[in-house]
Amino acid sequence: MSSQYPYSYSNSNTPIYPTSSYYELPSITEFFHNLDQKYNCNNVYSKFKNAFLEEEITVNAIKDLSDEQMIKLEIVKIRWQKNIKQAAQRYWFIIFL
Repeated sequence: MSSQYPYSYSNSNTPIYPTSSYYELPSITEFFHNLDQKYNCNNVYSKFKNAFLEEEITVNAIKDLSDEQMIKLEIVKIRWQKNIKQAAQRYWFIIFL
């Protein structure tokens, strides 16, 4: 696997976690900006940043949000919810470092 992937697996399927600061948790603003770029959207995702900032939700906590919580944050389209959660999954390990 590529060394740029947040984690890789050895032959025994034991996760190997990065030890350097190469993988830094992006700010909510950066996170949503990157999603807009990835999906070639014009502020579709960035419009959600203020709700996340107000609720003090960090990127590594997004994966734990329920569908109801996402709707409360005005993320009503299922596609948006899935894209946001999938993008946030890559940062799950940072809470353990």
